Amino acid sequence: MSTKNAKYVRRLIISYSILLFVILIMGVYLYNISIDNVSDEIRNQNKFILEKTINDMDTSFKTMDVLSSQIVANSNITKLANKKDNSENSFYLLAYHALEELSVYVFTESILPIKDYYIYLEQSDYIISLSQFTSTDLYYKGIRNYYSNKYEDWLNMLNDNSLYRQFISIDPFKTYSDSTYLYMLPLTEYSLKKVPAVICFDIDYESLEGIFSESNFYETGYLYVTDKNDNPVFTIKGDKAKDIESELLTTLSYNKGFSKYNTATGAMFVTNSSSKFNQWNYYLVQPDDVSLYSLKHYRNIFIAIIVFALFIEVIMIFFLSKTNIKKITQLGNELVDTQSRQKTLQKLVEVQKPIIMNTYLSRIIKGGISNEKELEYARQYLNITTSDSKFSVLFMVAYVGQYELYVNNSAVIGPDRQNYKDIIHNAISKIFAEPAGIICSNEKEFSILLSSPKDESSFDSTSKARDSFSALHDYLLANHSIWTYAGLGDWHTGLMITWKSFQQASQSISYVTKRNTFCSNSSIEKENTGFYYPIELTSQLTNFITAGNESQVLEIFEIIRHENMEERSLPINMMIYLLSDIRNTLHKIRFTIKNTEESAQSLKTIDTLFDQHMSLKLFEDLAISLCKLFDNKSCTNKVISTIRTYIDDNYQDPSVCLSKISDEFSISESYFSYLFKEEIGENFSGYVERKRMKHAMELITNSEINVCNIFKEVGYNNSHTFRRVFKKNYGISPKDARSQLKNEQ
Repeated sequence: MSTKNAKYVRRLIISYSILLFVILIMGVYLYNISIDNVSDEIRNQNKFILEKTINDMDTSFKTMDVLSSQIVANSNITKLANKKDNSENSFYLLAYHALEELSVYVFTESILPIKDYYIYLEQSDYIISLSQFTSTDLYYKGIRNYYSNKYEDWLNMLNDNSLYRQFISIDPFKTYSDSTYLYMLPLTEYSLKKVPAVICFDIDYESLEGIFSESNFYETGYLYVTDKNDNPVFTIKGDKAKDIESELLTTLSYNKGFSKYNTATGAMFVTNSSSKFNQWNYYLVQPDDVSLYSLKHYRNIFIAIIVFALFIEVIMIFFLSKTNIKKITQLGNELVDTQSRQKTLQKLVEVQKPIIMNTYLSRIIKGGISNEKELEYARQYLNITTSDSKFSVLFMVAYVGQYELYVNNSAVIGPDRQNYKDIIHNAISKIFAEPAGIICSNEKEFSILLSSPKDESSFDSTSKARDSFSALHDYLLANHSIWTYAGLGDWHTGLMITWKSFQQASQSISYVTKRNTFCSNSSIEKENTGFYYPIELTSQLTNFITAGNESQVLEIFEIIRHENMEERSLPINMMIYLLSDIRNTLHKIRFTIKNTEESAQSLKTIDTLFDQHMSLKLFEDLAISLCKLFDNKSCTNKVISTIRTYIDDNYQDPSVCLSKISDEFSISESYFSYLFKEEIGENFSGYVERKRMKHAMELITNSEINVCNIFKEVGYNNSHTFRRVFKKNYGISPKDARSQLKNEQ
């Protein structure tokens, strides 16, 4: 045994070593793949953000075009632009009306990333803006307070049509440090008529930084923008950015919009994308190592950890193999024992399966199932198809044991055998061609669930059942000396009202004789002196009302009406007895309901109905009213109300989600989503998002919290997701929303 264990230990050591070596190699390989994948994801994310901000920039340009076309459409501004003589009163009256009408475009101006805009009127040498109308000279020197000795240069710039749709730095004209670009659009382009005027937009550096705020420069990076001819347009730098490699950026070779170049301080990664609107080229330059969050630095650390792990594993392999051999042997013994118990349990399950199936079938046939969900589960478990079938119940009784019967004047001695149930069961399965189900109620009674095509007439289906039972009766009598007789209920589509067929079959069997061993409910002539309200029907009515199953309650009242008013012609005294029995049943059900604050009004109404004149319609309404009181909707409302309160108190927690709600309140995610939408009228995710956005707007409006940190206060894990959702709800970014509010104040 010692030699055998030593060999086993050696094999175990070798197996451990090979397995660990393979795992470590795979770990290194997967780690490198992960680094590359994460790097690509970060690059693509940066490019996505860049393209998104370029799209925002293009949207601003398009909005400027829209504003220009709106201004040109104003007749007063067009007339004013074509006025040459500025000494006439009509000139100033026209300017007055133009000033008033420019205020209409305040909203369009507010959504643009501009500091101000004005219209230069070439013919009259005047400038008009939202709040000013003055001569060009006065506007330049008095309002703008630019360098007076450069006025002619500034005026030439306004009249230079080669500078249209470009970013022109106006820093050389300003007496103060505030980096600003001028973007000019000729109004003639937006009209079929000549409009000698230019609309000038002041775009400050901070506005550009706001548009590209989502792009991270990591201090030494920058954004460089050129026009379609590779002429520089503007640049946004990080805090520690050095000289711009403008010529290098335009000549680099780009692969899917990415490239790289080296500097004295390290490698720089370049992301390039172009505008579809004006063909401007955007170059986002970032330090290569920092932009990847220093993932490559961890590679060496990871390799060092692997080497150290290999050293430790070599020491531990022998120790583990030596010490675990006993445990492995014990584990093998326990595994054998577990397998043995599993086989025993499997056999027990196989033994119990017929009992479970018999229980489900019995509940279907005898009306023990009170709702469609439970019925569907039982139907699937029993593998019964209902789509194109109708069902009936054959109730059969067998004489078994030592007895003497006379058949055709000959004595027949019944069998005395223990396996008669199997004999009868096998005979039923064979002759009825695998019926939907068979249950043995007691020693001699069998209930058989029969199915028939839905489009077959009930008469033909009953005839087939009669022929099959006759064959069964003759077979059992001839081969096993077992005498049988049976009753058949009516045919019904669906399994929910099969209990009605069972009751009819159990009543029909009372009409069989020695010569006629089969009787169907449809062949019985109903007597007129007694009413139809058996004790089984009373139990069914009670069961369905307390289960809240309105459709089955209505079905029972339809049976009572049909049997007592169509099949029978009851005298008035028997009708009163029938209604009294129904009233007693409903009265018993009524007093099982506790009088609570929620049910008090409904019970008061029901008690009033009991005092009215008895009628079948009255009792049907009473039954439905009682049925609704047993419905569990109020419980559902209470659960959803509790969860809603929980969400209102915890929506600032980023972990609040469907799975957490499911764990906290022990409710499935799909069922909770359905109930929440049904009760609140809004999806769970939409409700939480609306709460968070409302709180975010309150913080932007009424607090001094930095916009970059608001996402932490309202339940988001990162600022990017927060900005995207905020813009989707309010149409602008959080930063723009705060700026707009400050401007309004």
